[in-house]
Amino acid sequence: MANNLEAQKLSYHPSSAKSPILTEVSYNFEEGHMTALLGPNGSGKTTMLRHFLAQIKSTAGAALIGEKDALTYAPKERSRTIAWVPQNSSGESAFNVEEVVLMARYPYKSTWEADSEEDFRIAEEAMRTVGVYEFRNREFGSLSGGERQRVLIARALAQTTQWVLLDEPTSNLDIKYQIEIMKLMRGRVDEGKSSCVVVMHDFNMVEKYCDRVAMLKNGQLVASGDTREVLTPKLLREVYEVSFEVLEKDGQRFFVPRTEN
Repeated sequence: MANNLEAQKLSYHPSSAKSPILTEVSYNFEEGHMTALLGPNGSGKTTMLRHFLAQIKSTAGAALIGEKDALTYAPKERSRTIAWVPQNSSGESAFNVEEVVLMARYPYKSTWEADSEEDFRIAEEAMRTVGVYEFRNREFGSLSGGERQRVLIARALAQTTQWVLLDEPTSNLDIKYQIEIMKLMRGRVDEGKSSCVVVMHDFNMVEKYCDRVAMLKNGQLVASGDTREVLTPKLLREVYEVSFEVLEKDGQRFFVPRTEN
């Protein structure tokens, strides 16, 4: 089984871009952790993760799954290792919720093999876990943005992979489901069911649920380490160009942006 996900001097400069999106980024996402990938919009966070999914090819360097380049994996083999929760998805609009979640079982069967009782059981468990089982027969395209996001998370759970990569998974969710989803993913990491990388902008959620942080700015890695070591007012000011006040209650820190006069 593959272990860590590692970027080795990863660079990406598409011909359509004036400047590189990633420049020699090296970072080792270690299994057994919930790592937050942070940085301002356009800093290369999603682009970095897409290399592990072999959705794009690096200009230089490599994205490794275990000790193998992600590009060398057969698609089904890679999909049995990494599940992906994108920010938005509309390609599934014509399918109902259950069908979308069952798509996660494709890597485990031959091309024309029908869904088994075990596939349906796994899909049902995933839907119940994130609270979408009640509308399993509704068309995916008829759902609200938050409901669609939860279905995509259920699909990732049903994929039963070692790694789950999530791109702003709480962006469309109300506060109740933001907390529930982050607690769910933290629990899966603690139970050894999967390791997670999550792109987020909510430092308070990162502080509470993520134990590691890697921070990008302008396509370069500027800081990484344990969450408390990386999330500092000084670094956040340098990277986001916003001042933060840090409050602490019951051992948890809270980050409050300051409004500059």
